[in-house]
Amino acid sequence: MKTDKEIYKIFTAYPKYLFKCAGIRTRTSYSMASITLKEFERRTDGILTPNNPDSPTYVMEFQAQMDVDIYHRAAMEMASYAMTHKVHDIRGVLIFLHKGLDPKTNPWHYLTKSRKKLFQIVYLDEYIQHLENKKPNHPLVIVFKPLLENNRDVLRQNTCKWYQQIKQSRLPKNAKLNFLDVFIRWLSVRFPELTGEEIIQMIDNLPSFEETKAYEFFSKFEKRGEKRGEKRGEKRGEKRGAMLGQKTILLKEIRRFKKMNQKGDIDDITFHKICEPIKKDLKKISQDIREMIKRQEREQQSTY
Repeated sequence: MKTDKEIYKIFTAYPKYLFKCAGIRTRTSYSMASITLKEFERRTDGILTPNNPDSPTYVMEFQAQMDVDIYHRAAMEMASYAMTHKVHDIRGVLIFLHKGLDPKTNPWHYLTKSRKKLFQIVYLDEYIQHLENKKPNHPLVIVFKPLLENNRDVLRQNTCKWYQQIKQSRLPKNAKLNFLDVFIRWLSVRFPELTGEEIIQMIDNLPSFEETKAYEFFSKFEKRGEKRGEKRGEKRGEKRGAMLGQKTILLKEIRRFKKMNQKGDIDDITFHKICEPIKKDLKKISQDIREMIKRQEREQQSTY
């Protein structure tokens, strides 16, 4: 599972958590961004720049796969950025998903033992486990659950609870949305057999489509279409009536979820995940109706 982008998204959204992971105490606020170093035509995982120019600048690398050159590359990035931006104090932080991915390459690994900690090493799984022992409901613990929880049954049973814990956390709004997005992405990877709609049902503990009011309305319109078709003796009317019923219900469902989104009952990510399959069905039904009308018009013209 490729996780570098998701880990970057988590820590970019809330850099304070990254410093806590690395055990770094800061005296100023930092902003984090990924930049391209022209010398190598390579994009860094993250550069943490301080508001106070006298504070250290940090070059971050997130490693979820084995790479024996990670230390060399991080050192090159640190040197390149320091020369280009005239930074007098630059340091590196390497975040490995687990200890087995750390090649401990010298002489750079030796710098991790320096007093100033010019290189900081973090084993993410160990840190998350340590944090969970102290604060089991911490947002950083919860967002990594789809990635680090080995038992899929445990993951499935607790997904709704964990999702709501992130949603109700005290994270800033933008950070919270990023955490929820990463949580959903990793969940989708852990359950590749599920559709987007099924993932949302698992997250929000939503009923299946057959259990919703939409399905009840849908069934009523189908029956109306059938009755009209029978009365007219036309299968065409039956089919068209059912299709129009489907379209009406799908539009109502989209409007209903839109109102929930506007009220804040569901966030933007959940809204788009729910409505995406509905919109696809709506587009297909609309296209089928247009094609049916065109066929009827051609048939009528051919009879005259």
